[in-house]
Amino acid sequence: MLIESLYRQRYLKDPHVSVFVEAHVSQRVTLLGQFKNPGTHDYPTKMRLMDVMALGGGMNEHAGRTAQVRRAQGADGEGGGTFLIDLDKMIREGNSELNIEINGGDVIFVPEAGMFCVDGAVRNPGAYHITRRTGISEALSLAGGMAPYADPQKVILIRHLGEGERQVLELDARDIEVQQTPVTDRDVLLVKASKTGRVLHGLGLNIGIPGVASFGYHDPVK
Repeated sequence: MLIESLYRQRYLKDPHVSVFVEAHVSQRVTLLGQFKNPGTHDYPTKMRLMDVMALGGGMNEHAGRTAQVRRAQGADGEGGGTFLIDLDKMIREGNSELNIEINGGDVIFVPEAGMFCVDGAVRNPGAYHITRRTGISEALSLAGGMAPYADPQKVILIRHLGEGERQVLELDARDIEVQQTPVTDRDVLLVKASKTGRVLHGLGLNIGIPGVASFGYHDPVK
């Protein structure tokens, strides 16, 4: 050992030296986006993704369903890149393979959830965050469920396709497959009233979601 050799040269005839680590200077990880306590945190020992996310107090109520783990390249040029983690599969479905090991210096980013809008013959029309995989049935429940005068066979789904394009579908909310169909960012669900059975274009409500202001539903029963 080098230290023993140095002591032997000038101070002791037969030194024996033991070295103990009194304090360890930790690395750090950075949590960005929809955490309760985002920022840079000490990372003294190896952890997995869920444990590191807990350093930021967990996710807030606006968190989306994915996390990005951004990893810088090592000195040898290896190991860099971005890993996209499906939080629903990791947390709700218990997929432990997605709970990856985090390295010091990693940046974990959780974006804000997308939003969808529910309007028409529902109890609480408005805009809602997509915080997990949300089927049409659950989306309607978040809006308080259908009003007594709603027609469950006449639910209009307006889906933003990008570049100003939209897809408009008429669905039967009693269908199991329809109930389980997930809503996506900027979707609009319009529930017809059974007494009128009409969707009026151009008279609509501006719910505040970009790109859907031109669609609305006028409910004469309300």
